[in-house]
Amino acid sequence: MTQQIPYESLGKGKTVVILIFLFAAVWYLPWRAGVLNKDHLVFSVVLYGAELFSFFTIMLHLFMTWRLTVRKAPPAPPGLLVAVLVPTINEPVGMLRQTLLGAIRMDYPHQTWLLDDGRRPQMRRLAREIGCNYLTRTDNTDAKAGSLNNALHHIEADVLAIFDADHIPAKEFLTHTLGYFSDKNVAFVQTPQDFYNLDSYQHIKNSHSQSIWTEQSLFFRVIQRGKDYWNAAFFCGSCAVIRRTALDSIGGFATGTVTEDLHTSLRLHKKGYTSVYHPESLAYGLAPLSIGPYLQQRIRWGQGAMQVWRKEGILFTRGLTIPQRINYLASAITYFDGWQKGIFYIAPVLVLVLGWLPIVDIGSVTFLWHFIPYYVLTFWAFEEINRGYGRVLQTEQFNMARFWALMVSTLGWFRERIAFSVTPKNVSSHHGDHHYIIPQYSILAANAIAIAFGIWGLSGYGALPTGALVANILWSCVNIGLAALVVAMTLLRRHRRNEYRFPVPLCGAY
Repeated sequence: MTQQIPYESLGKGKTVVILIFLFAAVWYLPWRAGVLNKDHLVFSVVLYGAELFSFFTIMLHLFMTWRLTVRKAPPAPPGLLVAVLVPTINEPVGMLRQTLLGAIRMDYPHQTWLLDDGRRPQMRRLAREIGCNYLTRTDNTDAKAGSLNNALHHIEADVLAIFDADHIPAKEFLTHTLGYFSDKNVAFVQTPQDFYNLDSYQHIKNSHSQSIWTEQSLFFRVIQRGKDYWNAAFFCGSCAVIRRTALDSIGGFATGTVTEDLHTSLRLHKKGYTSVYHPESLAYGLAPLSIGPYLQQRIRWGQGAMQVWRKEGILFTRGLTIPQRINYLASAITYFDGWQKGIFYIAPVLVLVLGWLPIVDIGSVTFLWHFIPYYVLTFWAFEEINRGYGRVLQTEQFNMARFWALMVSTLGWFRERIAFSVTPKNVSSHHGDHHYIIPQYSILAANAIAIAFGIWGLSGYGALPTGALVANILWSCVNIGLAALVVAMTLLRRHRRNEYRFPVPLCGAY
């Protein structure tokens, strides 16, 4: 960590909220352990474990985001040899044309390279037409990382700017990022990944305020800036600039995992290099427009995180500082959220249908006296920590949307080799999205049936205590509401064109 970097901290008001939350946790969690129901001990312990996991991840998140760096772009030094790399395999020609034209027109002298793993004649023609360099190879070994490493054998450059096929850079991208490389220890500069299709699956528009929230805003507006304070910001695979000699020192882009970006970041940090997160939006891409590509992307990220964790040993590997280890752990362990959420979604069903009570009968007043303050403060603290970018309802909505995908992704821990899956960039989405939300349909139906069981006293142990009955019916209603939001969000969004189009206001006379 570079102590000279300016930063913003939480501020007094937010700090007070966090401290009150911590006091509530110290009060609630030990009490909660003391009221486990030994008659259903396994269920009780599993549910309590999910609560502990939630608290643990909040603490990791708090550590990451307590201080956020405040960066201002230093002037770009003259004379750097810059190569701009745009890897592709199957993306549409029109999409590549937009990205390459944006790359060519960036300020600061540079060469632009199209790296074609699809070996398509139309890509060669496109490169010739717009005046950029073209490079291909005979196979697709190591997927994107292999394509980038192949380019290293053919290109002379001091720094490499990398853009995915759909990310269109602004003219000032290079002039606002190259200045950081005056520090010889800086390995890479990452910028936010923003998106121009504001009707994507991961965007939510408030029809009243006309504000737009995106699921990734928390990561790029808060988490990456917090990681930057600890010299633990990630290279995210696109919208970034990397020093060539730093790459050479670790043998090029990391291979053997499906997240070459995370893996490369870790190896550079282990080597002692510094990373920079520049928070200015300097490129815009295409976010997944339907649930299929969205979940496919999250599964690959989670599988890659598990592979990196297993291969590199995040906690015990040499070369990382303790804060860096904590930051990498926080980002890898978040994929286990799927299991925690799954437990919360099914727990009231087990209570209402089977009569499994996770706590002993202590009376409604005692339970609410402990439960409500802790969880109200948990949600409040979450909002404060995330500076307005972590909205509780929207976050829980996406937790419901991806919980099953995250559960699947953690199984990547046990797989040595995983095929690299390219996120589909074509815009069109079809009506066959129902199979992607079978888990949400199941949660919705199971909780609805459980409510009926509870109301009619059909649980496996007869009628439940009134307090337990009401609490679990309300819990099931929350689960039903979240599942219904995901179903509606998935089925109501339809995109039938193969390329994204912008509405343009035109003046006319008649």
